[in-house]
Amino acid sequence: KKALETSKIISYFQPIVSNLTQEVVKYESLVRLVDENDKIISPYYFLDIAKKGKYYAQITAMVLENSFNALGRTDKMITINISALDIEKPSTREKIFELLDLHKDLAPRLVFELLEDEDVRDIDEIREFISQVKNYGVKIAIDDFGAGYSNFERLLKYQPDILKIDGSLVKFIETDSYSLSVVKTIVA
Repeated sequence: KKALETSKIISYFQPIVSNLTQEVVKYESLVRLVDENDKIISPYYFLDIAKKGKYYAQITAMVLENSFNALGRTDKMITINISALDIEKPSTREKIFELLDLHKDLAPRLVFELLEDEDVRDIDEIREFISQVKNYGVKIAIDDFGAGYSNFERLLKYQPDILKIDGSLVKFIETDSYSLSVVKTIVA
């Protein structure tokens, strides 16, 4: 609560570098909290608490604002992680569309990375959201595909532009033929 009141919810922009060119191709927006001692705190330590304390939507709104502001300062793409909880919350959806309307020219450099979780209550609402943001030129990515709750059914329903294969599938790809086979199937 104090971090929100004092604008101590910030975004780190992690560069994503092309293996081919070694150049930054985009940034991933990552939320951080700055505590009273100016120590940077990972979301692992505060996001679940924020959800229980009803501050999650405010944190998401700050990340969205930070990310749209950053889009105006770079020519690279920016990826923002969003969950079903974000999409299903009316105030968060309104904030997203308010920012998209305000920054229509920047929207094609934006990627919404859908975090897979079991809390999807209305898959049709998620699909409608995806359709609406794609009309602005926003790209959709599925994070950690092949692990947890991600599956081919959601792949068909979401029709993402980008599929990020979970690290657990790639980790042993050089030594495990099953891992290689699974990743080849996903890529195909």
